[in-house]
Amino acid sequence: MELDQFAAMTRNVLREQGFAGFQPTACFPERRVVRALSGVPSTEAQEPIALRWATGLAEPGEEYLVAFANSATEFKIVRFIGGDQEQGVYAAVA
Repeated sequence: MELDQFAAMTRNVLREQGFAGFQPTACFPERRVVRALSGVPSTEAQEPIALRWATGLAEPGEEYLVAFANSATEFKIVRFIGGDQEQGVYAAVA
């Protein structure tokens, strides 16, 4: 799954639920699994918590993507695939 595809999915959720309570979300495309991490305080740095959590859920060598709040108006997605990593920052509202 490409970054922009996961960003579109994330924006669809944000349209319905709003950005204020957005929690880190991980996607495991091969397994067709999407999971959200609840209880992360907005005062905490989202990135290290989200990446550690998603990495713990991933199977060895599996592609996965993680989305989390990057600022009050943006979210960041990090994609792990084949030992490589790519990332992008997106406006919460398109």
